[in-house]
Amino acid sequence: MSAKRPSLAILTHSTDDFWQVGYLVQLMIPRWEAMGFQVVVVTEVDPFVPADIALLHVDLSIVPEATRRLAERYPVVLNGRVLDIRKRQFSQLLVERQEPYIGSVIVKTDWNYGGWREFRRGIVESPIGPLLRKFGMAELVCHRLQRLEARRSWRRKRMLNSDDYRVYAETHLVPSGVWHNPNLIVERFLAERDGSDYCCRHWLFFGRQEVHKRTLSPRPVVKIGAAREDRLSSIERIADPIPKELRTIRERMGFDYGKFDYGIVDGKVLLYDVNRTPGASADPRNHTETIDVLSEGLRAALDQDGGR
Repeated sequence: MSAKRPSLAILTHSTDDFWQVGYLVQLMIPRWEAMGFQVVVVTEVDPFVPADIALLHVDLSIVPEATRRLAERYPVVLNGRVLDIRKRQFSQLLVERQEPYIGSVIVKTDWNYGGWREFRRGIVESPIGPLLRKFGMAELVCHRLQRLEARRSWRRKRMLNSDDYRVYAETHLVPSGVWHNPNLIVERFLAERDGSDYCCRHWLFFGRQEVHKRTLSPRPVVKIGAAREDRLSSIERIADPIPKELRTIRERMGFDYGKFDYGIVDGKVLLYDVNRTPGASADPRNHTETIDVLSEGLRAALDQDGGR
């Protein structure tokens, strides 16, 4: 009699439309199946599917209550404590309006990914949302409304495209509406440099498995996804050790799987962003080495009776 195959449930939110977005975890599913795992993707509105271990993979800054209740039904939940990844939860670069800070600052959203996922969820869950999805118009409407959103005043903006992140030489140059908008934050703009390029480091991990990269770009706002399409930017593996400060933050926040973006400026480690749902480019060949390493993290997590 053959042994029962171990099973993994990937817990997403119903508005994520998991298979319509390029996620790194999607590329690991075939590897896990080849390793003998049964893998199923479920949401809070689906019938319950039991599994030996679950991965909380919700593409929203705050995990909704219904998905939290779903996660509680599984014996082991990776990323089960990573329920809120808004920047105010971890940023050490925040600047307040009355703070006597001298230097450049950057305006971002408190929400992950510029607030796009929350903005999109608001439309999809609106009264007309089911109709838009039924006729395949949800994405078209969301993106058209996104363009209109860019015209809103700073005080009323609900999201920002990464191209719209603004760097100001002094805090007094920041538009007054920014300070009154709870969706936005102001951070000290402290960027790592490599010659004339700006540098952002990326620590990707799954359990004890980890990959370390950096992106170099002539643009102040460095994005790993955009860099793959930008001939002026480059992405490379690095062998530098992961700073202990980041490992401490990872442990405190409860991350089992994810990506941290950071820089090192004047010897100080600066965490820029955290993400529990790392993305992937359209060409899976860009991620072969990363998948080779990270996919092994699941077996170890199950052997250890899961996460933290």
